[in-house]
Amino acid sequence: MNAHIHPLFQQALKNFSPNRNQEQTMNAPTELTNEQLAEQLIAAKADESAANKRRVEIEQILIDRFGAKPEGSTTHELANGLKVTLTGKMSYKADMEMLTQLSSNLPPNMRPIKTEPKLDETGAKYLRNNEPEIWAQLAAAITVKPAKTSVEIKA
Repeated sequence: MNAHIHPLFQQALKNFSPNRNQEQTMNAPTELTNEQLAEQLIAAKADESAANKRRVEIEQILIDRFGAKPEGSTTHELANGLKVTLTGKMSYKADMEMLTQLSSNLPPNMRPIKTEPKLDETGAKYLRNNEPEIWAQLAAAITVKPAKTSVEIKA
């Protein structure tokens, strides 16, 4: 096992037994029919959802037991050598029109407003497909690569 993994995690990984669908898929995916693969994808997504729900439940139990700061981190060392770090965060949202108006009389370094240039992907796609001369001028600054293909199963 990897020396950088805590021994308890190593033990958990050793004891991990994939469910029957994972074993069948892992052993011979090319021998399965498309129907079987679609059914296994549905089952895998359900397993993933259940695991996520369980993770969130366990996180909440740890938060309830240790408590958490509204903002900032606290670390708790456990008897088995593991450390649990709880990080509280606050989410900030604003009525940007009102905030811009209210902060207009403040010095610029006191205005909690960011303006970030961002690629207009729709516009870039249009230029790439319809305006080759303009695209040629901009292409050196834009990286285009395939994204992950999504797979959706519907009954």
